[in-house]
Amino acid sequence: MAGWIEIRATGPADAKDAASAALISAGSPGVLEETKAEASGRLVSFSRWEDETAEEADDSTVAALKAYLPEGAEKKLKDVSERLGRIDWSVATSFLKETDWSEKWKKGLRPVRVSRKGLTIVVKPTWNKSRRKPGEKIIGIDPGMAFGTGGHATTRMCLAAILWLSQDKKLPAAPHILDVGTGTGVLAIAAKKLGFKKAIGTDIDKVALKVARKNARLNRAQVTISGTPIESVKGRFAVVAANILAKELIKLSSPISGRVSPGGWLILSGILSHEKEKVAEAYSKEGMRLVKAYSSKEWTALVFLSPKDRP
Repeated sequence: MAGWIEIRATGPADAKDAASAALISAGSPGVLEETKAEASGRLVSFSRWEDETAEEADDSTVAALKAYLPEGAEKKLKDVSERLGRIDWSVATSFLKETDWSEKWKKGLRPVRVSRKGLTIVVKPTWNKSRRKPGEKIIGIDPGMAFGTGGHATTRMCLAAILWLSQDKKLPAAPHILDVGTGTGVLAIAAKKLGFKKAIGTDIDKVALKVARKNARLNRAQVTISGTPIESVKGRFAVVAANILAKELIKLSSPISGRVSPGGWLILSGILSHEKEKVAEAYSKEGMRLVKAYSSKEWTALVFLSPKDRP
């Protein structure tokens, strides 16, 4: 049976964000923070696991994270261990069976709600049987090992931005959306639920593509899921959303910006607060105008407008 390499990393708390980013960029589908804040473990999604049972150092200047790499990813493990070592973080590893990880993941996921002007987007795991209430748009997600359960701040801020655009009549009739790095497909599915005519989600991760297609079917959402890299995507869109790491956002600033229609909107997330200036600068150079920003703890999402006279 396939399994996972469980990584337990510990180090200075002031470098926690950098350590989390390193683990995510190495390929971990989740980074779990150990803390005594709650009575039971709860997967917040993607970047934090709150677990009182974890043995945590009394010194509040020390942080502990858990991350997961697929069995056989020893080279990635070596690389990320060296990267963490450069910021004074240490690494210990163990092997976790697939079934053990799956049960831990499922136990922690809870419905997430993003509300505005009487409308609520509810993202919940498919095994949660809570019923829809008036004013709710329900999205059932089976995350598998892909990112995007709605619980992480980066995803919530993207959902809030899409809701803002759709409610405040900032979009043309029958708008199209492109979701770059779609993960579970949650943003593309949400857009369809909010009335977008066409939604396309792209990802270069084969696992994510499989998960996103499954979730589109579960939600009966006509969403196109594609493995085409952003550099090769054709056409322009009223909205482009990209919830990926800041380093990738900067590297892909030209092709991502190039997919936004003149007068269209660009939503960028996955940005640590100290990285937002660099991301904003990269997209400003592409002719995009920053008009709105969201923040949640250490994370930031940016919303840009493409000028109508932009080529």
